[in-house]
Amino acid sequence: MSTIEKPRPDVDDPIVAGYWAATREGRLVVPRSTVCGYQLWPPEEVCPNCLQPGFEWQEVEPRGTLWSYAVYHRALDPAFADDVPYAVGLVELESGVKMYGIMRADLDALRVGAPVEAVFERLDDEVTFVRWRLDED
Repeated sequence: MSTIEKPRPDVDDPIVAGYWAATREGRLVVPRSTVCGYQLWPPEEVCPNCLQPGFEWQEVEPRGTLWSYAVYHRALDPAFADDVPYAVGLVELESGVKMYGIMRADLDALRVGAPVEAVFERLDDEVTFVRWRLDED
């Protein structure tokens, strides 16, 4: 078992603080440009569509489609050595935004095009991670 502590997100970073606040409440949000309305991920200070600063957090359905995925059999960071093998998926949300995340599913059951839903995994009072599982409905 690894004794190396995993990195933690900076929940106070003004660019992503709203995202972490929403995940603690079990909600999924993405930034939306206040100038052109473009939804983006990951959050950035300037919209890549209109090249203007300013965004607001927009709640989105925590569902989507598994667009792609990779199964990791070797930890790229020693802190994650106990987690291998694991899969990271690229999920296309119903709103059209694509978001990466760790998959919580039988690795052999993963299929591109499969419906997925968000799972909110609470680490502590500050951090709740968004993970993805196959949507059985």
